[in-house]
Amino acid sequence: MIAHQEMDTKESSRKRYKIVVRSAEEAVRLIREKLGDKAKVVSVRQVGGEGLKRFISSPKLEVIAEVGNPDEESEGEKTEKKPSLVDLSPPSISSITQSNKIPSATTEVTEEKKLITPGDHDTPLIASQKSISSLLSKAGFDNSLLSYIQSWSNWEKLKELPLADALKEITVGLSDRFRSLKSEPLGDSVAILGSPSVGKTTTLCKLLAHEVFIGKKKPMVLKVENGVPNPDDSLRIFCDVIGVTLYREAHQVPSQSANSPLYIDYPGLNLSGYDNLDGTSSNFSLTDIESKLLVINGAYDSALLSRSIGLGKHLGATHLCISHFDELINANKLWLLILNAGLSPYCICNGQNITGDLTKGVLNQLIAKTFPQELYGLGFSAYQKGLSDE
Repeated sequence: MIAHQEMDTKESSRKRYKIVVRSAEEAVRLIREKLGDKAKVVSVRQVGGEGLKRFISSPKLEVIAEVGNPDEESEGEKTEKKPSLVDLSPPSISSITQSNKIPSATTEVTEEKKLITPGDHDTPLIASQKSISSLLSKAGFDNSLLSYIQSWSNWEKLKELPLADALKEITVGLSDRFRSLKSEPLGDSVAILGSPSVGKTTTLCKLLAHEVFIGKKKPMVLKVENGVPNPDDSLRIFCDVIGVTLYREAHQVPSQSANSPLYIDYPGLNLSGYDNLDGTSSNFSLTDIESKLLVINGAYDSALLSRSIGLGKHLGATHLCISHFDELINANKLWLLILNAGLSPYCICNGQNITGDLTKGVLNQLIAKTFPQELYGLGFSAYQKGLSDE
């Protein structure tokens, strides 16, 4: 989709277009086909679906491109201006492709893309930088993930590619490795495991809401203590609101089924040691449970996340859920943890309240939050200028 708006007064000869696409390649193709080779990318950002669309749609890229005659600009008018494009109604394709709508111009992309500051880092990115490794590192890319990528058999070829092509190949490589992981649905009985403060109860509430409102199921909850106090005040209120029955005694729980799965909420696990982790309570043992979903807080540091995963595997965890995902600047550190965990990546949770989002599209979420947004913009600039290793 391409949307168009003419700038006011002195910028009337410059036109900006909003393009919402699925990938960088699609954006480049549309820009070249509809706006010409001399169009300039002004900004790039990732956008996602709204409401329930987040459950079924992949993140997209919103690209603002500009065409116009720079000869009509004075030197004083070349200062950076923010585009004001919101919910533009797209014109017909024919109106966009008319030659009189796209003035011929020689666009200098490097004027605006020469220095890009990645997030909170002080080191700028140079648009003409030849080293893909250096670009990724200066953009805040995780060193362990970068070392992993450099170990790929195609790295020597990959590092010689233009930036946009390199980003695409890295994305494909990571996606292929993610898809090689085992992917299993949850069983009819699911234990919710995790250390205190990782958002375990909040995640359970989101899972229950998903089962009720999207899966049209009638889940049940068993909250056990296992020798550790495990209050149910907030969970009980939520269950009452959405019509889910909460039990405190295992012998009271009816038989679970595909239409009526059972979620068992265990108290927070102590990461300091593996003592008292048999998981038995009220005649209900972890060995009797089909699936064990380990919840980790994605905002924790890598060492603590590794320990949490190790503890979960010690208890026989089968699936992985990442909470607090929205608090991450990027998802670099999560890749190796997920790829090496030996667990089925099940879902990602955003937001710290029960009304926040839960998505099972783990791969899409990881990809969308792996590369700094500045690199997308720089990659588009590389395409526009035909940058390679010149």
